Amino acid sequence: MKTNTNIENWNLIAKYYANECSQEEIDNLNIWIADNKNNEQIFNQTKQDLELINLTNSMNKINIDSAWEKVKNRIQEADENESVISKSRTLNFSRVFKYAAMVVILLGIGFISNKIYNNKVNNTFVEYLSNSEQGKELILPDGSTVVLNANSKLSFSKVFANNERRVTLEGEAFFDVTKNPNKPFIIETNNAEVKVLGTSFNVNANLPNKQVEVFVKTGLVQLSDASNSNNKILIEPGNVGVLDNKQIFKHTNIDANKIAWKTKEIVFKEEKLDNVIKILNRVYNANIVCTDQAVLDLNYTSTFEGQEIDSILNVICMTFNLKLDSTENQIKLIHHNN
Repeated sequence: MKTNTNIENWNLIAKYYANECSQEEIDNLNIWIADNKNNEQIFNQTKQDLELINLTNSMNKINIDSAWEKVKNRIQEADENESVISKSRTLNFSRVFKYAAMVVILLGIGFISNKIYNNKVNNTFVEYLSNSEQGKELILPDGSTVVLNANSKLSFSKVFANNERRVTLEGEAFFDVTKNPNKPFIIETNNAEVKVLGTSFNVNANLPNKQVEVFVKTGLVQLSDASNSNNKILIEPGNVGVLDNKQIFKHTNIDANKIAWKTKEIVFKEEKLDNVIKILNRVYNANIVCTDQAVLDLNYTSTFEGQEIDSILNVICMTFNLKLDSTENQIKLIHHNN
């Protein structure tokens, strides 16, 4: 909260919390709040500050009247030598100085709470852990959305810095970043740094040997070595960028199920059942196993959209005359004659 905010806006905030705003003033205040995020933060933080020190219900009776009395007494002392002060003038000025006193209080609260608030948010990070849950969607402070895959974690500051939007990822997530050319979005993960201005893409750091893989759906994404910013590439839509032991390269994506864990849209075209099982395990965070090599060598073609894992497995079983042997932590595919 900035103490140099236009005093007229502070006056509107003061009148609003004193329940003495006209509809026109409320409309003007809403326009000011909607103008930018900083104004919204000032307004909301003021409310939190007032509630925190229990002023919301008592400011008119105690704080504002008390502050006004002090201001009024000083005015009266300064005007003791004046012979005539009209009653109407005193009444007209009383309301003005009452709001002025409240503005002083709000500015004082704002100045103090600003230091406390900024110190708090600058050192406070939010962490979201998806555990075994897939498709956990988060909305970041800038309006960007993130969908976490299972066993993934995202950490970020409650308020982004002035010059960048930085988050830390462990695991896999799909990002849809709100465009802001003046404030790049940066993802730290393993030994990589992913930088964008506004686009949608998937980051997978849940790979062997700390590899990082970035699949771009829309826009442009920069992938770089965190230890060497000059070691970087730009990734276009439909391509995959990979950082592997300081080696960075990209290739055209040929995996139709690259982000199926998020979309639940799965395509199999003459796919070995061995690979079908691997894809289903990845997409649904499942533990499907099969030890029959004859079954694993079968080819399978089908498309699934938004179906549950049980439904897909039942279709596969009907196709190849298989059956399921399920336990608490495992699903086994076996031939029906076994």
